[in-house]
Amino acid sequence: IYYTVKGKNGQWGKALNMGPVVNTRESELSPYFHPKYQVLYFSSRGQLLNFGDFDIYKTYRVNGRWQEPRNIGPLVNGKGSEYYFTIDSQSKNLYYARSEEKDIQNLDLYSFPLPMEAQPLATTQVSGTLLDSVSQKPLNGIVSIIDLDNGIEVASKYLRPDGSFDFELMEGSHYAMLIQSPDAFSVEKKFELKGDTVMTMLTNSIDYKLPLIFKNIEFEATKSGIRPAMLPTLDRITLFLVDHPTYRLNIAGHTDGRGDPEVNEKLSQDRAEEIRRYIERKGKLSPNRIESFGYGSSKPLKDELTEDDARTNRRVEFRLVKPEGEKGAGPTDWK
Repeated sequence: IYYTVKGKNGQWGKALNMGPVVNTRESELSPYFHPKYQVLYFSSRGQLLNFGDFDIYKTYRVNGRWQEPRNIGPLVNGKGSEYYFTIDSQSKNLYYARSEEKDIQNLDLYSFPLPMEAQPLATTQVSGTLLDSVSQKPLNGIVSIIDLDNGIEVASKYLRPDGSFDFELMEGSHYAMLIQSPDAFSVEKKFELKGDTVMTMLTNSIDYKLPLIFKNIEFEATKSGIRPAMLPTLDRITLFLVDHPTYRLNIAGHTDGRGDPEVNEKLSQDRAEEIRRYIERKGKLSPNRIESFGYGSSKPLKDELTEDDARTNRRVEFRLVKPEGEKGAGPTDWK
């Protein structure tokens, strides 16, 4: 790709090569310079991040120098080729030619709402990492950005193997970030973008071979009603089941060893039932996805020598069950 400058006399100057930041050993073509912002869009098959054959990139001119080109993302770039990018005057829609992977020579015209990664004003970087809150190990999944000012999803991508992500967004806008993973509870964070931002997101990973026990799932003595302190955790479990419609949940209630065993068994069953009903109502889930049991004091984790031992035995266990045949699946029955 070359460029030329029009002089005051109306004559075009000598064509100049845009240099190795833009041009690679492969081919670059179909440049489009945004008329309002100092942004150049072009197609290339030689840049480092590439989803197919030719992809569309954008680069900014800062202090007379072109910056490292950025791929405008998989919402536009696919496994085939994308060329001849243009944007309407309000920067709301883009238009481009696209081919499929198996028919590179056959181009069709497409129109698409301008994704965030292609926005000319998306220059402020948000980056971060998703880690397990206990082990501090990175988690996998998909991170999505929702523009709260307009109520639409504007960007999404897979987390890298090290759990990291980055986006270029618009300064001063309000966003929600949603991270979903098959191996962890979803994470949501709302923020107003003020300058480049780095964040570390923490969540609880899920071991499908072990039951989950949450400290804030604690009932009042002799009662089975849901307490307000439980709701954030129950809502996270609900959201996970909504996001993973083929997964199931086993809820098991337990009491300490004090009192009548039959009364304890009924109380633990009532508590598990209350949780089941709440999750089903909240998530509008079909009844066959959740089962609840009450074991009373029949399955203690510890001998009750102290009050702390009794508190440990008073618990609700949640066991998430993956579909049969899925990698890493846990138990496939409802024992």
